[in-house]
Amino acid sequence: GELTEHILLSGPPGTGKTLAATLLGKKNHMDVYRVDLSLIVSKYIGETEKHIRQTIEEARGGVLFIDEAYTLITTKQETKDFGKEVIHALLTVLSEPNPDMIIILAGYEDKMQQMLRTNPGLQERFPLQFYFDDYNADELMEMAHRLLQKRNFQLTSEADKELYTLIVEATAQRDEYFGNGRWLHNLIEQGIIKCMAQRIMSQPSIPDNTFLFRTITQEDVVKAGNRL
Repeated sequence: GELTEHILLSGPPGTGKTLAATLLGKKNHMDVYRVDLSLIVSKYIGETEKHIRQTIEEARGGVLFIDEAYTLITTKQETKDFGKEVIHALLTVLSEPNPDMIIILAGYEDKMQQMLRTNPGLQERFPLQFYFDDYNADELMEMAHRLLQKRNFQLTSEADKELYTLIVEATAQRDEYFGNGRWLHNLIEQGIIKCMAQRIMSQPSIPDNTFLFRTITQEDVVKAGNRL
């Protein structure tokens, strides 16, 4: 149905929060306006309230997506005043009975909850709260397969095993900043595919066999893993 409630999306980075906000907007035929708070803080200090109000007005009829909203609640004095201004401006919209826009806040779970606790007014304005979990190794592996398939690449069986080992190691050592889907995307696009291209280009004569250009070997995965 139609979206009428404001939404809170929480979870680690790279788990699809931004994508979810974009899809929610699309589904409701609304534009999504993404706010980069760090930019507003650094650029418009002193006139932040004016700027955030302007942003809110622009987002009318659409979705206002604020990532890492808790950067507003901070101990640094100059940012603190700014944070209060922004939250004040947001609360104005949030308390409208039939707002013509949806506000989506996203970020780390614990920091989000901390932010809501500091302002009781905020807590009740977000009836819809969704938690995005870290991806496990098998889910990341499936994502890797889909990504490579879409790009018409294939892994040799050794390369496949190597990639799985790499993913298992990375997920075992993850901290709260582990990038999940973003990390995987990076590993494939910036790592594995580049290593494969370099391996082929460094051969004395470039093979005219397109199959070779599409095949990722164990060596490519090892190299990409070492670069991470």
